[in-house]
Amino acid sequence: MAVNTLFRRVLALRGSNQGRDQATRWLARMPDNCQPLWVGSHPPEGVPRTRPAQAGHWLGHECDAVVFEATTPLPGDALAIAAGLLRGGGILLLLDEPGHGAWSRRWRTALRAPLVEWVQEGPDRWPLPRSERTPFEWTPDQQAARRLLDALAPGECGVLTAARGRGKSTLLGDWMAGSSPTPTPRGMALTAPTEAAVQAVHKAIQAHLGRVPEELRYHAPAALEAAAAQSETLVVDEAAALPVDHLLRLARRGQRLVLATTTGGFEGSGQGFRLRALPALEQAGLRMRHARLETPVRWEPGDPLERWIDDLFLLGAPSAAPEPQAVRWHWSHASELATQPGRLEAVAGLLADAHYRTRPSDLQRWLDDAAIHLLTLEGIRDGALFGVVLVGVEPGLDASMAEAVWAGERRPQGHFLPCVLAAQGAFDLARHPVWRIQRIAVHPHWQGRGLGQRLLHQITECARAEGIGMVGASFGLDSGLLGLWKRGGFDLLRAGLRPDPYSGRPGGVVLKAVDDTLAGPIRCLAAAQARDWPAWRDRLWPRHETALARALEALFPEAGPDPAMTKDLAELKAFAERARPLEWVLPALVRQLRAQPPTDTEGTVLATALEPPIDWDDLAVRLGVSGRRGVVRRLRQAAQAWRTRVESGGQPPG
Repeated sequence: MAVNTLFRRVLALRGSNQGRDQATRWLARMPDNCQPLWVGSHPPEGVPRTRPAQAGHWLGHECDAVVFEATTPLPGDALAIAAGLLRGGGILLLLDEPGHGAWSRRWRTALRAPLVEWVQEGPDRWPLPRSERTPFEWTPDQQAARRLLDALAPGECGVLTAARGRGKSTLLGDWMAGSSPTPTPRGMALTAPTEAAVQAVHKAIQAHLGRVPEELRYHAPAALEAAAAQSETLVVDEAAALPVDHLLRLARRGQRLVLATTTGGFEGSGQGFRLRALPALEQAGLRMRHARLETPVRWEPGDPLERWIDDLFLLGAPSAAPEPQAVRWHWSHASELATQPGRLEAVAGLLADAHYRTRPSDLQRWLDDAAIHLLTLEGIRDGALFGVVLVGVEPGLDASMAEAVWAGERRPQGHFLPCVLAAQGAFDLARHPVWRIQRIAVHPHWQGRGLGQRLLHQITECARAEGIGMVGASFGLDSGLLGLWKRGGFDLLRAGLRPDPYSGRPGGVVLKAVDDTLAGPIRCLAAAQARDWPAWRDRLWPRHETALARALEALFPEAGPDPAMTKDLAELKAFAERARPLEWVLPALVRQLRAQPPTDTEGTVLATALEPPIDWDDLAVRLGVSGRRGVVRRLRQAAQAWRTRVESGGQPPG
């Protein structure tokens, strides 16, 4: 095939020992200015490398040659990331290993595409990257976006969206660095769901100024929300990953607001951001101004590798708004989508629209996991998707495994909800299989019309027909979502205490009894959560989430009674002598320290450390240890000494 100089190429050969040796010899031929990367478990010495699970650490870098070990199962997330690192004119070399199953068949079809060149001769005859380092020049849409940002007035919100590889972060960092030649602490502030999300922005600021000034460094959303001073301009990168109420609170922290977000690819479509967050900001009084970056800057427009990756993982799957019509349910296994390409594309498109972060590995899992069920709400006239639910079957735990989970010593994969139940000491419930709702989505144009409740009701009825006793889910806590689950008859069993790295919110777990005999035990767990909630809220709950805390408390049932002393002491022993996490045992510790205030040194250390609110950094300094882990390790020692004193009679239990 004729190859444009700046189009990227894909080479492939079998991933045997011989293949890896050939790839090593090929890399040895690279010119000095070539940046290679090996993604896999068998890199040669002297070559930059990363394991697939750590490939995300390379986001923001650029490469000319990538060797990718396409093992079975294929590390799809890493492949999408690696392809996005490759500059125009670069080469992706796939070391392919044969596999089996629906996903492997899709992978085999993709490897037969004209783009993929199977090399036969020796590596001394393989092509080399032909990247041309042309002088940097802003694209026309980057220039238009820069003008829009420069012209933002107080009370306005600039919305910058782009697919991967369009130079959004470079533009944003350059603009931030150039907007304030003599920046002041109140001039500009930068935030995002996580600090890792702004690495590329900081790289661009560094290139422009030679450093990242203090005022342009990352600030956590919670810190900005709590700040007394208002910034002249507040920049929120990857804004689509933040909940709407967070964005509304952040909007009050800047006279001007800039929201930038990646759309498409493995970071989701941002459709929900467009349909929910932006109208909410407009209703709050902000004047919205939009800029979209379309032209790729890392590779040529029309690059075949970008299209190949998008088609393989359905990253650009469309999701058209259904027309009004009668609907019907369709119940199947997700793996059946492998033989229904049109329906698979529609499901992928709707889920990408409704969930900000849809990863390539999701598609692999849906096609290959026989335990995943699919429920769709489809139009009778044209089959358009109004709603989708993906449900995974999670087997129960045997008694010994449940006890090990409770002690913090085991965490078997594929048993998330049974593990939650075991962690709360509900061993009888943990032995039952449970359906976990992994995704539930209603098309954004049809939300707010009761379709979500219909989906939840139908899933419950399907579970009943299959003899399943419980249905549950985990999600980033949000007052609107809490209402959805509560109206569906689900009880809140756990409220997380740390922000999720993707949603920026603490997570929550809900559960509903399908088998009526399990309803009482589940209600007891919800009442225990309500009883223990104040201990968690006062010590570990994020301080800025006061509105969310009130929403949780409005849904709690009446608090349950305090447990027996023996149960609390068992918790204390498991914390002191085993690996039970501090968060899990915290309410029991607080009760026991209140019932029998310590007079010994170690007991006093424990009691003082657990005074609200817990500040991990301050505690580490006070206890003379390093970090959160060091604090927990020291508190385990204190708990052991205090428990020994109590059991020896030095301070008898009350």
